[in-house]
Amino acid sequence: MKNTLHNERTITFIVSLIIASSLWLLIKLTGDFQTDRQLHIHFQNLPPDKVLLKSSDSLIQVRTNKNGFNALSELISGKQKSLNVDFSNAKYLSTKNGIRTYFLFSSSLAFSISETLSAKEVIVSIRPDTLFIRFQPLSSKKLKVELNVDLSLSPRYKQYLPYQLNPDSIRVYGTHSALETIQKIRTEKLTFKNADRSIDTNVNLAKHSKDLIFEKENIGVKIDIEEFTESKMKLPILPKLNSGARYKLFPSEATIVYQVALKDYSKIKVSDFLLEALPDSLVSGKLNLKLNKQPENIIISSIQPSVAEYIILK
Repeated sequence: MKNTLHNERTITFIVSLIIASSLWLLIKLTGDFQTDRQLHIHFQNLPPDKVLLKSSDSLIQVRTNKNGFNALSELISGKQKSLNVDFSNAKYLSTKNGIRTYFLFSSSLAFSISETLSAKEVIVSIRPDTLFIRFQPLSSKKLKVELNVDLSLSPRYKQYLPYQLNPDSIRVYGTHSALETIQKIRTEKLTFKNADRSIDTNVNLAKHSKDLIFEKENIGVKIDIEEFTESKMKLPILPKLNSGARYKLFPSEATIVYQVALKDYSKIKVSDFLLEALPDSLVSGKLNLKLNKQPENIIISSIQPSVAEYIILK
């Protein structure tokens, strides 16, 4: 009987203690607490010709006043917040041993910090009062960009002009040893299957060493694609022989077969071509036919015939 009574009293005491503790905790949580938190700094708009040193300030300590329930909730979640800081607002301080130092007053970040925190938090203090940002200058060189593309075209369609890259070269920054490892810059791979129209897009540059910084992360790409058709044209053959004698060619004309974009079909003229007959030392009495002038926007398929014969006129 005594044991039972003793157990009941113990249980009653424990339950009462839990209730009292809970009430005390609830009362305390309804009040305000001052808590310290760390914000990790991420600098934006950094100069491309310099590297940020590890000695730069990367953390900021913020003391805030907030409701106890909010403080408990954040303590349980354990989430760390970061702060984006625009470097363009920093001021130059000094240069020593090639290291350039800039500074930024922490008080100027109060608005950005308050946006990062919850709406019910009130900033009490910010430490340190000044952020120091240190850079080491980098070497640089300008490199050509090489397009990495897998392009297949629909029937009758062809690439009209060479690829156009904008820009076609960019400046790369890094240490001297890092720059020696790179001679050109490739883009990420672009793939176009059965294309039947011109392409105008952007492409990212392929990732290289983490020690290299590109002044641009992507470039513009233009690929002109047009529908082509086949056409023929008869051209006079002009002999190109060294002596001053007169010659008669057989035949005196040849037919060229070419492919041309539909939009240029009506623009092609005989005067756009120069078809010459050149001596062939391997075939006696024969002249090879060669186009020494032609429009840039056509593709020659064949010259018919490909050789001519001649006689010397007295």
